[in-house]
Amino acid sequence: MTELTPEEPHEAGVPEKVADQSHEEGARILADEARDQLTARGFTDEQIREWAETYIATEGSGSVEGLIAWIAEKERE
Repeated sequence: MTELTPEEPHEAGVPEKVADQSHEEGARILADEARDQLTARGFTDEQIREWAETYIATEGSGSVEGLIAWIAEKERE
């Protein structure tokens, strides 16, 4: 299991972004899909939503596995 620190993107030095309207629904769905895995690692609903929005705004789309790997990558930077 990838080690993650339950924090918001800006706390990991990642500029938070809000998904534009065309990606907003995708970010919400991704957050919902990732919720169980990330809450098990100590993330709050707000932290999950902010990571998902920033991920989708940056990458355009993605999966739960991609989001988790991306969080881990950004926390190591």
